[in-house]
Amino acid sequence: KQAQGFPVSKSLGLFKDSLLILIAFFLFCQSSFEAIVNNWTTTFLTSGLAVSQNSALYALSLFVTGMTIMRLLLGSIFRNISLKSLWIAAFTMIFLGLIFLWFEKYFSLSVTGLILLGAGLAGGFPLMLGLVGDRYKELSGTAFSLVFVIALIGNMLINSGMGIIAQMYGIHHLITVGFIELIVMIILCYTILTSSKRLKVEG
Repeated sequence: KQAQGFPVSKSLGLFKDSLLILIAFFLFCQSSFEAIVNNWTTTFLTSGLAVSQNSALYALSLFVTGMTIMRLLLGSIFRNISLKSLWIAAFTMIFLGLIFLWFEKYFSLSVTGLILLGAGLAGGFPLMLGLVGDRYKELSGTAFSLVFVIALIGNMLINSGMGIIAQMYGIHHLITVGFIELIVMIILCYTILTSSKRLKVEG
């Protein structure tokens, strides 16, 4: 892309771009949310429901299935739906997924909750990376690298923190952490969409 070399000054300027930093921290939450579901759900189900490890893994596979199907739909049937509508639907599914998981005495509800969580979390990376690609066309590789690094840091930090919380206070706090992440993601998403719209008007 850069016919005359790598624009160092412009790349360093990305670290001062508030919109990009907001997107990076949204993906910090997104990545860590996916991580704690992937890594702690089986323990949550086997401890709370006393289901077998195989049943817990089956339930987790449906989380991945829900995410995969929704990402396929986002790239096809839902591609012309507004960002606002997609985010409202995503956060609603995440909220309902956590509520269903909360009723951990019923395995069928837990499975439904995991499918909804997968579908709700499916749009996080594609939609936010779409915003990054549109805004930073000349430096998309650098911008993507920045947000991915922060996202992976979130993955490691929150996932490790969940392990400490589970050990000290109980695995049931997986739901607590999930709700906290959801609230932070909603606030960040609203700020990102508002800022993005304002910048487009100014541009």
